[in-house]
Amino acid sequence: MYIPTQEERYSKVARFTLLLCVLLPSAVVMWLAEIADILTCTYAFLLPVAMPLDWVGFNKVAALCISALVQGIVFFWLAATKKLSAKAKTTIAVTWGMSFALILRVLIAFAVYQAARGL
Repeated sequence: MYIPTQEERYSKVARFTLLLCVLLPSAVVMWLAEIADILTCTYAFLLPVAMPLDWVGFNKVAALCISALVQGIVFFWLAATKKLSAKAKTTIAVTWGMSFALILRVLIAFAVYQAARGL
């Protein structure tokens, strides 16, 4: 049986794969929190940037748009850059997605804590 080398396995990464690496961890966190519908789960990766912007005075729509713009620019730079290998792109996308999922989990815990205190 032929087992491909590490270079062959990571030789090409589709943009869709990178997008899923960024989107899915936050969507799973939001789904497991059981506070969101399917639409909220699809844009959950925007919330770690949008929620602090909302707290500083932006309205929710503006905060989500700014988050989408910033993350869109970074994502398209990541997908289009030729300097990084496919393995490096995948690593960056997974790290980005998982760190935003962690931040989202902390923000959800903070919101639940604030609601329990009645603030």
